[in-house]
Amino acid sequence: MTKKRYLLVSILGGFIIALVFFIGGFLASDVLTGSNFKETHTTSDLQAKVQDAYDLMQEDAYDPPNSSEAVNGVLNGVRKSNGDEYGRCLDAKMLSSYTDDMQGEFGGIGVVLIENNGNAMVQQVYPDTPAEKAGIKAGDYFYTIGKETKDNWTSDQVQKAVKGKVGTKIKLVLQRPFTKDEMPQNIKYTYGNPYTVEVTRQIIEVPNTDARMLPGKVGYARLFEFNEKSTDALREAFNKQIDQGATSLILDLRDNPGGDLQQAVGVASLFIDDGPIVSIRARNKSDEVLKATGDTLKKNLPLVVLVNANSASASEIVSGALQDYGRATLIGTKTFGKGCVQTELPFGDGAIFLTTADYFTAKGRDINKKGITPDVTLAMDIEDELAGRGLLNEQSTSELSKTIDLDSQLEKAIGMATEKAK
Repeated sequence: MTKKRYLLVSILGGFIIALVFFIGGFLASDVLTGSNFKETHTTSDLQAKVQDAYDLMQEDAYDPPNSSEAVNGVLNGVRKSNGDEYGRCLDAKMLSSYTDDMQGEFGGIGVVLIENNGNAMVQQVYPDTPAEKAGIKAGDYFYTIGKETKDNWTSDQVQKAVKGKVGTKIKLVLQRPFTKDEMPQNIKYTYGNPYTVEVTRQIIEVPNTDARMLPGKVGYARLFEFNEKSTDALREAFNKQIDQGATSLILDLRDNPGGDLQQAVGVASLFIDDGPIVSIRARNKSDEVLKATGDTLKKNLPLVVLVNANSASASEIVSGALQDYGRATLIGTKTFGKGCVQTELPFGDGAIFLTTADYFTAKGRDINKKGITPDVTLAMDIEDELAGRGLLNEQSTSELSKTIDLDSQLEKAIGMATEKAK
């Protein structure tokens, strides 16, 4: 989400010329309809301005860029020029890290991150990982990673810093927020008292699902992300529960940020046997409609889906399709609203990711910046959610509370799934 030195400073102009011709060709093929003279003029103007800006910086800037930094700046400047908030440039190292994540394995510590007011916070700790063994918990903030201390770490910065060669150790200082009843009068650390751990990096196999059978013959599976293993993992989990006698199912997509589009189609196809799942609308192409694969679960059981404001992208494709077909009842809060397609385009030794299309639900609903509104809107206290502790009511049985950490949304889903199975 190692910079390569393409050329020396003395021939940077030549590189920029080549880059500009690439940009010009791209624009000409997708945007411009004027004469060759107009295309050439536009390209030359862009080339000249880029070169002039670089020359000015070499003369007058207090800290002028070297050739590699200039190249990276040009690429990111072009990438941002159309306001694409999801576009990004990845060099070879960053692309490799991204690929590892999508394949579900990487050398790290085993946490899921979100950002709270621009600061990375642990949202979830995967079981049987270095993070869990070290005592890291949901809600903790990073303060020192290795030898670098920062008051505010972004998620990207944390991910880059903690990843490394399997078997190597890294020292971490984290901050655990105070509980309300222990808040001191004079707070020295904004995010809570710091504590230090040393963890050994290992291959983290991202758990695709957290699946279990709940009392009342309710099959439950939480899908953490959409990577290349997601459809198969979810199919296996739910079919096993069906064999065990499940009479209804719950699919938990809360905090699922999305991922692979084909996996979204695959997951939706577990419950929808035929018809469109999602349509993709690009600028200069006919709409592409992705249909159900026909590879459904063993039984067509009543289904409840949990979503929240962090359910995005592929999660919204799946929940939107299930809602459009009346196949499931959605419970929770309005989803994130990321309804656009990012395409990986090879460039140099890395890649550029660009938003190339928007996607729409099976019945043509626009998701982007709108999200999916659940059938039953039910908010939940974020502290309870992050801590993994539920809002148990007096009717919650000890058997059920031992089986899974309950929260108000999941409790509602269990009740509704049980009722739908009658």
